Amino acid sequence: MLGRGTGTLLWAGGTAAGWAGTTFLASRVSSADVLYCPVVALGVLFVSPMYGAGLGAAALAAVLVLGSGDPTRAGATGVSLAAVWAGAWVAERRRRDEQEDFERLLSLVRHISSRLDPAEVPTAIVRTAREATGAKASSLRLLAADGKTLELRAAEGLSRAYVDKGPVDVRRTPIDRHVLQGEIVEIRNAATDPRVQYPHEAHEEGIASVLCVPLRRKEDVIGVLRVYSSRPRHFSPRDVRMLVALSDHAVIALRQAELHHATLVFMRKVTHELRAPLAAIGSYVKVLLEGIAGALSTEQTDMLRRVDRRTTMLLEAVNDLLSLSRARLNKPSEPTAEFRLPAVVDAVASLMRPRAEAGGVTLMVESDPDVPALIGSPEEMEELVGNLVSNAVKYTPAGGSVSAAAMLNGECVLLRVTDTGIGIPADELPRLFGEFHRCANVRQSSIEGTGLGLAIVKTIADRHHAEVRVESEEGQGTTVEVRFPPART
Repeated sequence: MLGRGTGTLLWAGGTAAGWAGTTFLASRVSSADVLYCPVVALGVLFVSPMYGAGLGAAALAAVLVLGSGDPTRAGATGVSLAAVWAGAWVAERRRRDEQEDFERLLSLVRHISSRLDPAEVPTAIVRTAREATGAKASSLRLLAADGKTLELRAAEGLSRAYVDKGPVDVRRTPIDRHVLQGEIVEIRNAATDPRVQYPHEAHEEGIASVLCVPLRRKEDVIGVLRVYSSRPRHFSPRDVRMLVALSDHAVIALRQAELHHATLVFMRKVTHELRAPLAAIGSYVKVLLEGIAGALSTEQTDMLRRVDRRTTMLLEAVNDLLSLSRARLNKPSEPTAEFRLPAVVDAVASLMRPRAEAGGVTLMVESDPDVPALIGSPEEMEELVGNLVSNAVKYTPAGGSVSAAAMLNGECVLLRVTDTGIGIPADELPRLFGEFHRCANVRQSSIEGTGLGLAIVKTIADRHHAEVRVESEEGQGTTVEVRFPPART
């Protein structure tokens, strides 16, 4: 691909040559022929390179067909057109390259930004850096608190032995010292460049060329992003621009993940501290309502019932927030426990059936006992199924029904919860899994809730590599499906 500077020079030179060539021959051609090259130049500059090239081709055809047939005249016009067309082609090619780079960068940035887990973001960064430059491998190192060492956060395409070398002492690596000063460093041949600290190890790893860019946070450099090539290579200006742009977005993604993690930690601490006193308040209110501490007047009983209802709602919100923060903070170790989804569905249905019967709702279970086992967290899966069934029962009026089923669908295990409840407005479906989101028809009803149940469901499903699908129509009920991939051995 042509660089930006080369393309600009060719475009300017081609346009000027076309204009000057035709103007110089003004004494030998008609005034109409003299004007077409400036028009082409304006088309290239203000409208479109392809417009300019097309206009020039039309002018040449007119000269050849309608002209006197003078070969000098036709030749001069052809040379002028060729010069302008070459400039137009280069400008169009450069525009397309820039558009492709922008779209590619946007796609890669979206891939990075979709991650909020501090453990996943560095991996997403090195993967996108590798893809963007077509490199053999990539790595991300962040500066330690002491400012003297670079600690590896993620790597892709490198051997375990190369990765496990430990932190890098900045004082002993000229490359990293320069990068931490804000410079972009390119090593075209790791075997001969004196800045490479261990050329023999690089050779054994299959590293021939390296491109290093700084990770900047405001005025400070917080780390180094590298890509490695398996053959001696000169990284193009396009590669450098792409990697620098990725490094800028990488810093934003890392900061976003840090803030998200800090928010979850704070939420977990606060909800944990609130749960015990709220539970105690609820217990004392129930004791008073039962008359154990003495008889109550009608007015006192009514007040305490309101306190009891509000305390229960608040405790439910605290428990949901605690569940959500726990699900997003605690990463299960691999491999986790084995469980059978039909057994989980049966257990949840047994707990929910009294509540459903009290509300006049029929709760049915239609599971296939031969569904294969899954690998994951049985406790989290019970929470996922419990939230779905609880929502279905809560939002189904008396006389309706709820069914929960676990079945095999091809190679996937499918959990399906269906109700005949109030349904979900079509415009609410895209926001359904947002935190604290409650649909308009729910808010208008007297049904109380926290709006966190489906956010918890989505978080747990993502942790189990499952896909959640929702089909609903307002007033016609809702079906939620969770598709689990086959158990990984």
